[in-house]
Amino acid sequence: MKRIYILISLIIMAGATYAQTADDALRYSKQYFNGTARSAAMGGAFGALGGDFTGIAINPAGLAVYRTSEFTFSSNLNFTDTKSLNLQTKTSLNEDNYSFGISNIGYVSTNKARIESKEGWKSFNFAIGYNKLNTYRKNARSNAPKAPTSLLDVMVNNSNGIHPNSLNRFRENLAYETYLIDTISGSNNQYIAITDEILNQVQTIDEKGYAGEFLLAFAANYNHKLYIGGSLGIQSIYYKSTKVFSESILPDSDSDFNDYTFEESFKSSGVGANFKLGVIYKPEQWLRLGASVHTPTFYTFDEEYYSEITSNFNTADENGYSSYYIGSPEGNYSYKYRTPLKATFSAALVLKKKLILSADYELIDYSKAKFYDGDNGEDFNGTPDNPDTNDIIKASYQSTGNLRTGLEFRATPNFSLRAGYAKMGNSFKVSGADDSFDVFSGGFGFRQNNFFMDFAYNYADVENQFVYYSYSDPNPDFSFSSDQIKENNKKHEVKVTFGFKF
Repeated sequence: MKRIYILISLIIMAGATYAQTADDALRYSKQYFNGTARSAAMGGAFGALGGDFTGIAINPAGLAVYRTSEFTFSSNLNFTDTKSLNLQTKTSLNEDNYSFGISNIGYVSTNKARIESKEGWKSFNFAIGYNKLNTYRKNARSNAPKAPTSLLDVMVNNSNGIHPNSLNRFRENLAYETYLIDTISGSNNQYIAITDEILNQVQTIDEKGYAGEFLLAFAANYNHKLYIGGSLGIQSIYYKSTKVFSESILPDSDSDFNDYTFEESFKSSGVGANFKLGVIYKPEQWLRLGASVHTPTFYTFDEEYYSEITSNFNTADENGYSSYYIGSPEGNYSYKYRTPLKATFSAALVLKKKLILSADYELIDYSKAKFYDGDNGEDFNGTPDNPDTNDIIKASYQSTGNLRTGLEFRATPNFSLRAGYAKMGNSFKVSGADDSFDVFSGGFGFRQNNFFMDFAYNYADVENQFVYYSYSDPNPDFSFSSDQIKENNKKHEVKVTFGFKF
């Protein structure tokens, strides 16, 4: 996965430390549907197969395929190894993260028609449960030795023309109060940084959170040929990040300034609802065709944010202080968000109850994501000369396709082997930006009477590129940014599902 933040910097340059960005739109819209181990092992390709609880989240018509009632429970262990490479200095740092959680819990109730005839409705099924849709967990650490620019340069330029009493309380005001920037002598709105030396930079990021869906689904089986279903999904998202950025003088410096640390904490939680409709048709016993439509999920989000700066000097001031600290007020903001509509087309081959081949192709247009109804009346729509978040979403993103494929081989009546591959498409339409990536998976399952147990392993190698900061000016010669960091995330997941049929 290659990802370059291009237009998003327009919002950052507006001086808003915490703002809804086009990057948030991607984070809240991307879902992977791999709650159960069987589904995860087969690449999540269950749109035409059915008979799996995660498959209900993809195509609710899959609920009608069940012949017996069922309870499933799935847990997962995630390991992410993150390598951050500075593309200018070629220095790199590594961090890793482990997490354990519940990825699925579900109950399916099958209800056969009271009077079963050769033709007609065979069963009416109901399901309730939970599937995890995404995990936001990452620890990353990167550096920029002898950086040619400084975040303080950005703060100075953002502050120029503004009285100290009106500086951004979450960013520039903190630098002013800790003596990192100050007004030029004789002026009350022009600023200078504490130092113009070359500095060493280090940044750490700690992210955690999840996206999940509670669903209620109903489906019907007509003559074991046509399966239809619908569901109501209540989705929840929790995301928390802590970013710590520091700059320090070089070892041979004789400056009175020593270093500073800027920490930003951000937490977002949202609840939304959607509907799904789906159909599966079996023209032959060995062939299944499926299609489903997911309405946009309509979210309400609440955000909390806080930032602080600590600066350190080598000599004490007249009051005996050589270190200064200040924290921002606690910030809160609420808004609404709408994900794009989604459609999935599926096909599966079931050959003599020994071999299953399945594929899903999912279409989603990320440019249709939208923020609205902000706390302060913000509609997130700008003008061609001054674009806002929704304009950047439309300009940056495109319609794309996600391909999921899976294979299952029943080696014995009680033991199956599985493999899968998924290709997540590129969300960006701007040249040079690509966030596509591949997922490889495999696993196996046991069946014994009414009990089953499935295991799965997933692997993805996800890359992205970013800068610590940038400043854009009408004069191109005055625009600048920090070194570019290439982040490589190797993601490993082990999953197990326990299930009972009754």
